[in-house]
Amino acid sequence: YVTLDLTGRGGKIFGQITEKNVNKRFAIILDGRVKSAPVIREKILGGRAQISGNFTYPEATDLAIVLRIGALPAPVEIVQNLTVGASLGKDSIHQGIAAGLLGVFLVITFMLFYYRFSGFIADLALALNVLLVFTGLAFMNATLTLPGIAGIILSIGMAVDSNVLIFERMREEFALGKSIRSGVEGGYDKAFWTIVDSQVTTLITALALFLFGTGPIKGFAVTLSFGVTFNLFTTLFGTRLAYDYLYNKRALKKLTFLKFFNKPNLDYMSIRKITFTISTLLALLGMFAFVQILRGHGNLGVDFAGGSMLEYQASAPFQLKEARKAFAKYKLNDIQLQKVENKNQLIIKLKKSTKTVENLDTKVTKILNSEIKGPHFKIISETEIGSSVSSALRDKAVEAIFISLLGIIVYLALRFDIRFGLAGVIAIFHDVLVVIGICYIMNVEMTLLIVTSLLTLAGYSINDSVIVFDRIRENIKHQGNEKNLFALINRSTNEMLSRTIVTSLTTLLSLVALFLLGGIVIHEFAFTLIVGIIVGTYSSIFIASPLLSIWSKEKQ
Repeated sequence: YVTLDLTGRGGKIFGQITEKNVNKRFAIILDGRVKSAPVIREKILGGRAQISGNFTYPEATDLAIVLRIGALPAPVEIVQNLTVGASLGKDSIHQGIAAGLLGVFLVITFMLFYYRFSGFIADLALALNVLLVFTGLAFMNATLTLPGIAGIILSIGMAVDSNVLIFERMREEFALGKSIRSGVEGGYDKAFWTIVDSQVTTLITALALFLFGTGPIKGFAVTLSFGVTFNLFTTLFGTRLAYDYLYNKRALKKLTFLKFFNKPNLDYMSIRKITFTISTLLALLGMFAFVQILRGHGNLGVDFAGGSMLEYQASAPFQLKEARKAFAKYKLNDIQLQKVENKNQLIIKLKKSTKTVENLDTKVTKILNSEIKGPHFKIISETEIGSSVSSALRDKAVEAIFISLLGIIVYLALRFDIRFGLAGVIAIFHDVLVVIGICYIMNVEMTLLIVTSLLTLAGYSINDSVIVFDRIRENIKHQGNEKNLFALINRSTNEMLSRTIVTSLTTLLSLVALFLLGGIVIHEFAFTLIVGIIVGTYSSIFIASPLLSIWSKEKQ
């Protein structure tokens, strides 16, 4: 069935119509065609109706869309149909793949070097996780977008982090003199709920973004959900089976790990007032930047500001990377290029804020014909375009984010304490605002890619904070109370410091490869994430955990 909700005025009119036409058919028409004609069984009051029938799910969805949209005010006629290439371009895709492979190679090599044989098992689990994600996407016939790729990047980082958590727990067990079997079992048992909590909070975010978000936001949510779900399986069960198999075959004699720190004893709480002050100032800068961006005063890309679209016909085949280099030479990096397949045509989108002269087409044409040798470019159309990110999409995205934050607070309040939920959400806001402020100062162009990187950062931030929170909760439980909470927070953060450094380092390895080799199209995306990882690591150590002391049950 399909449920129909009307406004107050619409419900009143609908009630009058149904009262006069009981047992008659009510036609639902779109552009002159009857899409459905249900029978009016009774007078319908209250502005709520239900259309019942033997609908398949796609049929019910189509009918709901028709009811929401209604008839267009004017008929639509297709005047031109173009098949364009990917917005990234084949050159950027190839560069992105090369950078991604290098990043994966660096992460795999680091895990092998730092965790030795256990790193090899983690690498196999990581490969299986990625394979399962792409299998799931193929099964659903899902389209892979840049936000979707960002979701995969975040899930890969979380998969590495889950294995690091287990290995660091094993290290602690072995330091107590336990055997291989007991150390492995203890590592998995003690890391289990930490991993579950961190993954579930991320899954809550992904679920909220999928249910209440729209457009590219859903693509990010889908791949992230797949990654988190499969990560729980490969990390908690797949690698555990591998260890059990090797132990039963008596092939597992000894496990060795390297380490960055030998029992660090840093006093983070002693400088909390300094870090709080610095973070407050940076967050205020971010809030100012956010307001400026909303008012349209920031460096907004075509996605948000709209602009001009120029279409060119080339006399001979050309490479998109040649056009990209030509515009980069003249400092015109903030443009979007697409190639029309099999027609030697080039589509150029420039944002409104780009510094242009009246003869925009003349300037661009001159650059193309002077810098690209061989083909001659002739402009065939010039149009003004609106922003691809509507206010409705923006509002839905904001709504989805706030619902996900509320879900995180509720989950952490149930699993930990309301203080942990509030501290985690404050850390997310801090990280996102600080990165927005830095991007604003550095005049980074705000595009959908940057928004995607901020969503990725939010997921990374809560994952990082929850893992430290879990160790604090464990130590509070063992201590029996919260007396001397400052010392307890310092101890917990020091115990997780090695894990924090390793996770941040492995994530940065892949992002730096993307930044250096990924091409100009995803250069700023990678830069934003690199800044975000650094800020997120800082906040999990110096902001999120120290915030708990503000609401301490015991006075220090």
